[in-house]
Amino acid sequence: SLALAESDYDLKKRYDFRHITIKRDYPEEPVSVFCAPTEIEQVLLNLFKNAAHALAGVARQGKAPTITVRVRALPEAGEIVVADNGPGMDEATRARVFEPFFTTKPAGEGTGLGLSVSYFIIVNNHGGSIRMDAEPGAGTRCTITLPRREPS
Repeated sequence: SLALAESDYDLKKRYDFRHITIKRDYPEEPVSVFCAPTEIEQVLLNLFKNAAHALAGVARQGKAPTITVRVRALPEAGEIVVADNGPGMDEATRARVFEPFFTTKPAGEGTGLGLSVSYFIIVNNHGGSIRMDAEPGAGTRCTITLPRREPS
């Protein structure tokens, strides 16, 4: 998903992965989880694109746009964190990000379905969890946990 995102750019929507620093923090050994790989790829691609969109104005503020991707093994789950150093969001916005059709993007640039579909995929299809943490001016961090066993 990250390789696909890195090859994507859309100057009309003002984001270009070629100008974003990607930091990878992966364990030496792969983390095995029970999942439908294409569904998780869809979730991650959506998170990467959202982060890139949020970072569109960061360079103008004198910061280097950065997305950090961290994967780690927990005792009962695998954890994926996608974080950016973008503008973040206030609590009212953060509380609504998983609602269908909620978007902060201008008309014509987003449907408001990406994060709600991502929530459904992670929680309903995989028995995992997805959490969004953000503060205005301090970036956004999305944490996904996926069970290391088949959901019952």
